[in-house]
Amino acid sequence: MFFFLSKLIWFFIQPLGLVLLALLLVTAGFLFRSRRLARRLVIALTLAFAAVCVLPVGDLLMLPLENRFEKPDRLPATLDGIIVLGGPEQPALSGARREPMLNGGAERLFAALDLARRYPDAPVVFSGGLGDPWNGIPPQSDIFRDAMLMAGLPEQRMILEGQARNTDENVLLLKQMLQPQAGQHWVVVTSAFHMPRSMGLFAKAGWTVVPWPVDYRGLPPAVLPRSDLLEQFEVLSIALHEWIGLLAYWATGRIDSLFPGP
Repeated sequence: MFFFLSKLIWFFIQPLGLVLLALLLVTAGFLFRSRRLARRLVIALTLAFAAVCVLPVGDLLMLPLENRFEKPDRLPATLDGIIVLGGPEQPALSGARREPMLNGGAERLFAALDLARRYPDAPVVFSGGLGDPWNGIPPQSDIFRDAMLMAGLPEQRMILEGQARNTDENVLLLKQMLQPQAGQHWVVVTSAFHMPRSMGLFAKAGWTVVPWPVDYRGLPPAVLPRSDLLEQFEVLSIALHEWIGLLAYWATGRIDSLFPGP
């Protein structure tokens, strides 16, 4: 229930979803002769859109998330496993093209390959589902496996979990599968903006892991504003999604603090 409700709510409160709702309200205002309200909504929507286009709102929301956890200066001498959380895969497109297709989060796979090279005895563990066999859409775990095989990682080094639908299920299902023990060393690879929520869930599960953030999106304040408006909206959407996810996970008791830290 939580999974489906979260997807439905996010559809309407993401930036473009809010624009859609505002446009529908404006249209309804003109149709039902509430022209004064419609004009006010148009002005508010225009000002909000201009602010998002010009001001680094997305970056300001993104940077605290990405800076919360840093890569450690030194890793343990041995690792019991390299955990990669799902997200860089494009299941629908991969199913349509019959080959692994990745998005901007592909750094997770590159980082996993680098760690696998540095720790040749450590298994590479992946968690991610959301497949749809009725429509030929493979689970994220299948796409990860095929992409890593193309990169030269032997399949016998991979441990795949292909049922998880969100980060909460990533952690719970991986813990059931791997049965981690005290004193073991596990490293978790995911996007930097996703690390606070992930680490909060691992801490809630009583599983001590080493963060390995990658796939940074936020630009520091000293950098010139973005000229790509689609990129501006993408960064804002990702940051909002993550902050709302933290709030929802904290409110439902899935993590112990609103903004988990080291």
